[in-house]
Amino acid sequence: MKKTILLLFLFLSSLSSKEVAIVKSLKGVVEVKREKNTLILKQGDKLQEHDLITTKTNSSIGIIFDDGTRLSLGSKSIIKIKKFIVEPAKKEYNFDLNMTKGKASFSSGKIGKLSPESVKFHIPEGVISIRGTKFLVEVN
Repeated sequence: MKKTILLLFLFLSSLSSKEVAIVKSLKGVVEVKREKNTLILKQGDKLQEHDLITTKTNSSIGIIFDDGTRLSLGSKSIIKIKKFIVEPAKKEYNFDLNMTKGKASFSSGKIGKLSPESVKFHIPEGVISIRGTKFLVEVN
């Protein structure tokens, strides 16, 4: 009985913590809010769906998503990874980011080529749709 409960707990934990990206570079202090926890990120850390990433003053982060998409955030930026699904075998794609503040540089990976309409980058005044593969944005 104890093994069954433990296996069920491990299975449910793995469902809620889908890793979608890696911290490739980092300068200064960058935090991630994950569920009820706030963690200080370091190079090599994994990011998950629903993570809220905040760069502090004089800080920046370079992120590489599992499909090769690259995202760089400048000082005083806030962005949430709302959704990241790239499953070519099932033809399922959904990449949804919500940026509320700061500066970002975005360069799409496989999802931008396979299903550009599935990439959404929300900002306070609208949504940036992918037509090419790269863009810069600043939100005050």
